[in-house]
Amino acid sequence: MIPVYPKKRFYTFILIVLVNLILTISLIFGMEFVSSRFISKPGGNLVSHSRLNHTWRPNSVQIHNEWIASNPDFPHPYTHYYNRQGWLEKYDIQKKKPRSTYRVFYLGDSFIEGTCPMDQSLPSIVERRLNDMAKDNKLMFEVINTGTSSYSPTIFYLLVRYVLMGYTPDLVVINIDMTDDFDDWKYSQTLIRDNDGNPEFSLSRNIYTDLFIDTENKVLRATLWKKIQLFLIHNSYTYNLILYIKKKFISTNASGKKLLPNEMAQKIYQRWSWCRSNWDDFTAKNVKNTFDLLRRLTTFCRQNNIKIMFTSVPHYWQYAGNENGTGKPLWSNRPHYDISNLSKELDVPYLNSFEKLKPLIGGTPQKKFYYNGNMHFNPRGYAVWAEAHIEFLTTKEYALLPEPFYSIDTNK
Repeated sequence: MIPVYPKKRFYTFILIVLVNLILTISLIFGMEFVSSRFISKPGGNLVSHSRLNHTWRPNSVQIHNEWIASNPDFPHPYTHYYNRQGWLEKYDIQKKKPRSTYRVFYLGDSFIEGTCPMDQSLPSIVERRLNDMAKDNKLMFEVINTGTSSYSPTIFYLLVRYVLMGYTPDLVVINIDMTDDFDDWKYSQTLIRDNDGNPEFSLSRNIYTDLFIDTENKVLRATLWKKIQLFLIHNSYTYNLILYIKKKFISTNASGKKLLPNEMAQKIYQRWSWCRSNWDDFTAKNVKNTFDLLRRLTTFCRQNNIKIMFTSVPHYWQYAGNENGTGKPLWSNRPHYDISNLSKELDVPYLNSFEKLKPLIGGTPQKKFYYNGNMHFNPRGYAVWAEAHIEFLTTKEYALLPEPFYSIDTNK
């Protein structure tokens, strides 16, 4: 009879489990390390905020290389630096404003942050050009970039009232994106208002317990599998690399062909419901909410002697129906004119960027001013957009800059 040693067999089993566990963990870490050399995790630099919903991680750095593969015109990664306020600046903003300094805050989403090197972003170009114009007149412009992914008028109001007031702003430039009505609706789910109906807290959502998930394409019902996918997207380089490979080499439509940019645009159209020519009642209600927030923000700024300017973000599919610049536009330009009417009602200077850039962008391939297959500007797009802003800001009739500036000969 062969003796049995239960204790020894148990220890052997535990040892085998531990060895396999160590090997599995080592394999996962190894795959993550290798994958991190080729891909970045999206949104990893955003953190929750008790009042503003979310901000960039203070005192952090993020390297961007997500545009390189599909945009050979821009083959180099770029680095974004975030200061202790969570703003896209290499220095911390002091609450006490330097003497003879005119302080301008740019508010917006990722378009204002800039999908480009920091010195090529819209606020950076504007600051550099204004200071060049004023360098001999003892006047300094400080143009601060608070652009943060998915910010909209809900967060703009909270940012100005509860944060920027401590930094004595002279002018706030409000950039309204074509997704802002959607984002304002999203924030309304957890928004706390004061007794006057003004936003007071935009509480962070819990992406793992909410009933829906906000994706780049559309809002999805939050099933268990989608929550697992979301967790992997935010935490795994390997999973993001698999998605990238699938998108680049495998993703097809029903006929077996790769999706064209205009087909992709059609798929995400519902997220930009504001850009339809005809609105349903739900869209009209959400736009009304966004405009109400802009009215409240304008009132607050005027009560506190802060100048305010509106502009709007022009999207490529409002100019064209195909990636080569031809065809009837997929999206309506209606939002730009609705904002124009609101600006006239409020007597707020408004730069209609869509109309201003139309002679340059209309009829051109997407890749000239935007990234291929993406809604964001490339550095060339930011350069022409910045020129439009500089021209508007320096127009005396709008009185957006300090009076001494308009006596400067800017043609020198």
